[in-house]
Amino acid sequence: MNANPFVILYVEDNDFIRESFAELLATPERRIVPVADAAGARDALRAQHVNLLMTDIELPDGSGLDVAREALRQNPGLAVIVCSGYDVTDDARALGPTAHALRKPVDLDELEALVEKLAR
Repeated sequence: MNANPFVILYVEDNDFIRESFAELLATPERRIVPVADAAGARDALRAQHVNLLMTDIELPDGSGLDVAREALRQNPGLAVIVCSGYDVTDDARALGPTAHALRKPVDLDELEALVEKLAR
């Protein structure tokens, strides 16, 4: 792994999806920090530098949008991807210019292209 990998904080409450996507997103240049809820996301954001926050909207202990807003207050340049089974384009737009929306089920090629773009 690189000395300074691109760190992706991936917030998803579904264990299977979280583990599968963490495995799919991991490369020698990327380190994935998978967490299951908003509390875990907040802890991870406090504990380490994150380059990309990828979060589900509906979490068991809150909203992924709230996590994204808090993260962006701390780091306005943070890249954010919000994921939902619903169209959250307007929600992502409201977060600011570094936020992007992906609709579930996520197209893996689209996700990979977006992550590659954000990692540059």
